[in-house]
Amino acid sequence: MKRKSGHPKYAQRSIAAAAAVLIILTAGLLTLFSGIYYNRFTLENTGKSAERFKGYFTESMQYLDLAVLEYKENEDNTVYESYRGYLRTMCVSSGIDYIYLFRADHNDDKITYVMIAAADEEEDATVSRERGYGTSVDIGERSFIDKALDGEFSGPEILNNEFGSELTYYFPVYDADGNVPLIAGIDYDITAMNREALGYVIRTVLIVTSVLIAVLVIFLLVLRKKIFSPIKLIARQMNSFDPETEHTKPDIRSYYEIEEINNSFAKLSSDITGYIRNLRAMSDERARTAAELNIARSIQTGMVPRSFTLSGRGFELYASACPAKEVGGDFYDCFEADGRVCAVIADVSGKGIAAALFMAMAKNIIKGRLRSGLDPAAALNSANDELCAENPEGMFVTVFAAVLDPKTGEFVYANAGHTYPLAADGSGKHFIRPEAGIALGLFEDAGIVNEMTLLENGSSITVYTDGVTEAVSHNREMFGENRLLKAVSAGTAEQTALSVTEAVRSFSEGCEQSDDITLLSLKYTTDDRTVREELPPEMPSLGRMREMLLELVSDSESKRRIALACEEIFVNILEYSGTESIGVLMSRSPDSLAVRFEDGGKSFDPLAEMPSEKDFDEYDQGGMGIRMVTQIARTVRYSRIGEKNIINMTFPL
Repeated sequence: MKRKSGHPKYAQRSIAAAAAVLIILTAGLLTLFSGIYYNRFTLENTGKSAERFKGYFTESMQYLDLAVLEYKENEDNTVYESYRGYLRTMCVSSGIDYIYLFRADHNDDKITYVMIAAADEEEDATVSRERGYGTSVDIGERSFIDKALDGEFSGPEILNNEFGSELTYYFPVYDADGNVPLIAGIDYDITAMNREALGYVIRTVLIVTSVLIAVLVIFLLVLRKKIFSPIKLIARQMNSFDPETEHTKPDIRSYYEIEEINNSFAKLSSDITGYIRNLRAMSDERARTAAELNIARSIQTGMVPRSFTLSGRGFELYASACPAKEVGGDFYDCFEADGRVCAVIADVSGKGIAAALFMAMAKNIIKGRLRSGLDPAAALNSANDELCAENPEGMFVTVFAAVLDPKTGEFVYANAGHTYPLAADGSGKHFIRPEAGIALGLFEDAGIVNEMTLLENGSSITVYTDGVTEAVSHNREMFGENRLLKAVSAGTAEQTALSVTEAVRSFSEGCEQSDDITLLSLKYTTDDRTVREELPPEMPSLGRMREMLLELVSDSESKRRIALACEEIFVNILEYSGTESIGVLMSRSPDSLAVRFEDGGKSFDPLAEMPSEKDFDEYDQGGMGIRMVTQIARTVRYSRIGEKNIINMTFPL
């Protein structure tokens, strides 16, 4: 399949554009939420300030005769003016715009001012004239004033008048008999608050946006130096390839996978140059076509042997490839990495040299990802992103990748549009039908996921390309899955693969082989003693877990230390995951014990937030138990596969 033609899509530009959009969206959301937050914060603080002022004011009024608040014309009003000056001082010190006292009544739609003061000197003179003693004005919203008359602290009320927009609070002023002869009102300037909020939002957005832009620039520079520039250099070498000249491999210092592509292309270029020189001596198109097929076949044969055997403690693996006359792109890969057994089988679209080159690139990328320690799904998703970035021919490849832990029998696998694997165990022979996913190289963000099964002793997994099930007989019938089930034998991995290959050859005898036939068989064999239980998530289950440990470990000191670590993990799962059952598997080898916990609760990694070195007193807040586990166990590893939490631990014996 090929991509639709159109303008080229550059990953670097796409990433920069996406990051720019993200920054704009972040700035917009930050502006919105900062404004909302600051307005709420200001309103809350204003209310608290008004409450505090009420307390100060009420306390000061306890010792004041309210009669001094009566302003008398043509008489000495020194006390009145002194107290008004005190109110103005409180305005200035408390950030209040206006403070005023007035009389009101439930049955009157007017209020009568007794005293008023403003923080600003000019405003103070103005309101003293326009709202001085005895001035009556209409009540706007009287519900707040009614609450104050009933003895409640009320507000905020938003007032818009000739003095501006104000946020107003009211509270009662009591006389010595407990009556409410006066009501106090305090106003905060809404315009000033909005001005402060706008300044806060602008400062916050500018700071955060500047930081995001700086991070983006650094990120793009690193990508350009470590990924895009080397890839472009390799692409230029490919585009400028001249069969008449010797290829000079560019000096690229980048990540392993890119260096592998560079090395592979250098080797392929050298091979192709030699073959092209031979083609020039040929006289007809058929000879040139045959030479091209020889090139592709040599690439495929060099990277995919006709047969391959790999074995070790707990497993045996056999793979074989029988290419068709027209060279395709089937390949397999098997290797050990960090105590894990990695197996890959794939089928590249198309035929000939293009398929072989794409196969070489895909094989190297996937192998590099698995060797780096990635799980199958992460390896395939990462490989897909790289293949999509450098795939001018629009080719794709279906892949099945798996990793076996021979100590525990844990078989983690991921499927990118490949045929379903076949399992043979104690329950018989059956197909495993994982979520298929999409083939690599078609679309970015493939979304391939891991799945997992536990292999029993003697279990085998057989994976294959569609050349097996789609082999055609002289009656034009396909070999199919049912015949494959019958062909799988119960012997060794090699016997299983050879029995299938022989069955396909017998079935299609007399017919030309139209597609590669590639097989890989993995058998799990272990002498380790293993116990497994599904335990209810409750504290009494700890007793059964200790009994399981007792069956496998006799040394009292080792048993005590391992039991402490296992109990800590069990209790963590019990407290945080909310699962309905906890699977516990213990496998004993001569020098170690492997323990596996599995639950279907919510995602919870007890190792994710493990504390660093700290004072002993701080361990009461959590973390000492997990640190103890990491000190006792040789290895501790958490993974989330499907809907299950899985913790694997190994202990030295």
